[in-house]
Amino acid sequence: MTLGSLDFRLATVEDAIPLERLINTAFRDDKTTQVFLSPDHASVDVADVPTIIAKINQPDCAVLAVTDSSTGSIVAHGSVRKLDDKRAWFGMLAVDVDRQKRGLGSKVLEWAELYARRQWGSARLEFDVVNTRAELIAWYKQRGYQPTGESTPFPYEHHGDWKGVLRDDLCFINLGKDLGETPVTTGVEE
Repeated sequence: MTLGSLDFRLATVEDAIPLERLINTAFRDDKTTQVFLSPDHASVDVADVPTIIAKINQPDCAVLAVTDSSTGSIVAHGSVRKLDDKRAWFGMLAVDVDRQKRGLGSKVLEWAELYARRQWGSARLEFDVVNTRAELIAWYKQRGYQPTGESTPFPYEHHGDWKGVLRDDLCFINLGKDLGETPVTTGVEE
């Protein structure tokens, strides 16, 4: 699917390295102290090539790569996977730092909603977000997502290399939205 000078497509294994770079750069761009203890957290990686490849190859999972049609560069990413017959899970929304706050993240989210509905018949899309990311939570709420009341502990034990970098009061809160039957009307198609 093409939108302006952007191509929306499913990622391939060959995209894993540029996706890793995009995701880590986008997540490091957080200059607040909502997740990290200081804005200086350049050593933190949230994605790695083996995990990205595993997700690309995972059944009932779709990894999106949005490319700039003039350069071929991957400029945005998101993934969606089937949870069950009624729900899908969205994850790792990342937009190139030079293209943020221009509506591209909304288009990626809309693509995930449409894909989940068309591919799996999902009636609901859910995901989690770090509890301290107030601006990001507000952004999702503007797009119809609401807290489900569920939360999960932050997996500090899996990120020993982040010791001294992350705040110690983090958890994930779940957000969800009923997708309904109404088609998405933003021009985003499969």
